Amino acid sequence: MRILIITGDFGGEGRNPWLLDDLAVAFADAGDDVDVLAYDTKRGRAFGLNPYPDKRIRVFGAGPLKIRHGGTGNLLNYLAAGWRLHTHGFRMVRRRQYDLCIYTSIGILSWWLPARLQRAGIVRRTLFVLWDFFPIHQLQIGRIKHSALHAPLRLLEGLAMRSADAIAVMSPANQRYLHTYHPHVHVRTIIIVPPWASDPGPVASDGLHRRQRFTVVFGGQLVAGRGIDTLLRAARLLQDQAVPMECLIIGDGPERARLMAFAVDIGVTNTTFMGRLHREEYRNVLQSAHVGIAITVPGVTPPTFPSKIGEYCASGIPVIVCVEETSDAGKIVEASGAGIGVLAGDDTRLAAAMETLYLEHLRGELSSRADMARALFDTVLSVKQAAEKIRSVAQER
Repeated sequence: MRILIITGDFGGEGRNPWLLDDLAVAFADAGDDVDVLAYDTKRGRAFGLNPYPDKRIRVFGAGPLKIRHGGTGNLLNYLAAGWRLHTHGFRMVRRRQYDLCIYTSIGILSWWLPARLQRAGIVRRTLFVLWDFFPIHQLQIGRIKHSALHAPLRLLEGLAMRSADAIAVMSPANQRYLHTYHPHVHVRTIIIVPPWASDPGPVASDGLHRRQRFTVVFGGQLVAGRGIDTLLRAARLLQDQAVPMECLIIGDGPERARLMAFAVDIGVTNTTFMGRLHREEYRNVLQSAHVGIAITVPGVTPPTFPSKIGEYCASGIPVIVCVEETSDAGKIVEASGAGIGVLAGDDTRLAAAMETLYLEHLRGELSSRADMARALFDTVLSVKQAAEKIRSVAQER
């Protein structure tokens, strides 16, 4: 099978691999021929064929060569990416034929190239992976400031979806919200594919290679909408209760300085900001910890399913899912026995959930949750499972 991935974010030299890197490797492992058109608008990348660690995967740079900054600069980056996708990018793939083309939210940023490739007979079927309900989510967490942009951006995003043969959503809650938020998107095939993770290899059993002090971990970008303020307040509550725990916050981003200052202001001493780590370092930290935290902010209507849930489960650590009321991610994790779900913004219940798992750790019961977390990864959240579901789209007639 020949597969084309069109994305603004992909790995390579000096870059951490990401969800789509893992998916491309899973396709290659299944014997598929994989090409990637990458239109990076944040860091840029070399034009044409790029070096990539896995030689089975061809990565073509088709985005802006000069990265501009600021609001106007970002707009110019997006416009340059669209122009290059439809000129240089199209020429890079026009002599090939693909069974499946995959593109993801934000769909507008693919500039309708998947539909053009399908009309030209280069692509047989297309799949849109819906990770992010744009623009409503960005408006509600404050990344988009002007509400007047909502209606036109929503219309354009819906048009980007409507041309797909199939849409992959993260959970049943996401499927329901899709029908509400985009009532004019009538795509025949909708499949449920939670954000996946790759297999980090053998996971140590509980008690081996774990830190002596009970440790919870958050890993992710430190940007708006992450809910780290709630986590810091919960950590302070446990500090006041003399619960011997440590919280590690791994990642970087524009919110890091503010969050570190907030931690100082509220007197948190049991929390460490570790900065951004390469994937192998990050996974080593995860396997030395006891619990992973997936957290968002309240007041958000579109349901989210944090991708870090899969990463925690792959590393065999239980998960506390602290997400908005509309999400079913916490219910899915709780039903599997792999962790605890609480509502976003509730620092008291988040602290109670951490204390519950700490007490289970003291009683030697946390290892069973760790086993269930790994089982959830193997049966639902692994990239192998995701690749099989996505490949089935190309096999439809």
